Order: sequence, then C-alpha cells, then structure tokens
Amino acid sequence: MSSDDATLPSLSVLTQNIRYHDAGTRPGDADHWPERAPVLTHLLREADADVVGLQEVLASQLPVIDEALGATHLRLGIGREGGGRGEHNLLLLRRDRFEMRDWDQFWLSEQPALIGSLGWDGHCPRIAVWARVLDRVTGEELVLAVTHLDHAGEAAREQGARLLAERLRAEAGDAPIVLMGDFNAEGGASTAWQVLREAGLEDVHDTAAEHEGEDIGTFPDYGDPVPGGVRIDWILTRGLHAARYAARVPCLAGRAASDHATVTAALRPTAR
Repeated sequence: MSSDDATLPSLSVLTQNIRYHDAGTRPGDADHWPERAPVLTHLLREADADVVGLQEVLASQLPVIDEALGATHLRLGIGREGGGRGEHNLLLLRRDRFEMRDWDQFWLSEQPALIGSLGWDGHCPRIAVWARVLDRVTGEELVLAVTHLDHAGEAAREQGARLLAERLRAEAGDAPIVLMGDFNAEGGASTAWQVLREAGLEDVHDTAAEHEGEDIGTFPDYGDPVPGGVRIDWILTRGLHAARYAARVPCLAGRAASDHATVTAALRPTAR
C-alpha cells in the first residue's frame, strides 16, 4: 500500500498500569481502589483509544474495565496464574476498527506455553498478550501486544525482552508491530530497552513528531510527576510513524487512577 500518512486517521494507543486492587487500603488512601475506579473509568472513556494495553489487573477490577470499554472494545488476556487468577495484562481493541486474525498469551519464561511459569531470576510469573488484526482503516494487518516485565530480576527483564522480540517478529513477519506496557526498566538506559531497540522496535517517546505536555517520568507513585523523570512505561513500534506522544497523570476531583502515568501515542502507517 502506498499511503500518505497525513491522509489517514491515526491509530490511537494507550498503555496504563492500573495498579492492582489492594484490599488492605482504607478510604481516603491514594491507593484505595474503590475510589480510584471511577477515575480509571473516566480516563478510559475520555481517551477513547483504538488500542488499550492494561497491566496489573486483578479479576475484581475487570467489571470496571468492562463498564468503561466493554461496549466498544474486545478484551483479550487471562490471569498469569491461569483463568482469572493473578494479575492480567489486557489488550483491548476497538471492535469496529479491527478484524481479528489471531491472538495468544505466553509466559516470559523458559517455558512460554506453561501457565504460571516463572522465568530466570524473576520474582513472579510475567506474561505478554498479542493479537494479529486487520486494520479496516488502512486495509493492512499489524501485530499489537502488551506486557509487564519483572520488577526484581535483571535477567528476567533482559531475557523477557529477547523472548518478546523473537515471538512478535515471528508472528508479525513484515507487518507493523506495536508493543506497549510497564517494562520496569528505564527507557533509553536499560538492557531491556536496548534489546528491543536492537530488534528493530522504536521508542515513540524518541521518535514522535510532537510531544504533548511535559516530558515526565511515568511512575510518580501518587506524587507530583517529575519532568525528565525515569520512563518505565513505553510504547514501542516497528513500521509505523509516530505522530504524537504524551505521558500524563489524569485526575478526577484531585485523585489519580493509578500510581503510574498514562502513556499515549498517535501512530500512522508509513509510505510503502
């Protein structure tokens, strides 16, 4: 396809670590899920993204996500312990834009097909969810994926990144790729980031034609966002033009939805 990227509607992408539901919090705590849930609902509806990647989702939080996006988006992903058990990485795809071709979930471990498998020096099981879809707007296929790398194991992050690159390139072939998530590693200055860059993925933060708002770190932990801070939440692409990038902490009545920032991008096909 030969396309002028300015003539086609952009592909809007959002990644958000929603912070798991901690039953030990109390009303008024910044981390109290019952008070964060309406903020997340508002965030997801207002963003109206074509592709949404969520991390740290527990089964108790699924109804809130379904309320926000269930009518418009297809939800993919199971818990990392199987079924609804453990944290989920969810991939949510706008139904009227994408035609599903294939999807799967794998574990970032030496046994990627084994449910609940722990990889390398990881602290807990980690997963990735991917889908190959036809974009009805462009008429082209692409592969979309969401992941959450380990927070403790350096080898688990590095080897997990290598596995992600290998699997996504195999599933995509020559098709464009979008990989998003919480990588628990510094964008631009970590082994995991370097592994994925060397595999041909570009960091939208670095390649976007336009940045909206301040360039902030993505883990404010309910505090004030830090301009120029560490970015552990990324959107990476191959074969797409990054028109815009933004990292924000949307609030409602002074409350944030999560301890992580919301990272968004507007992507367009490259001319072929």
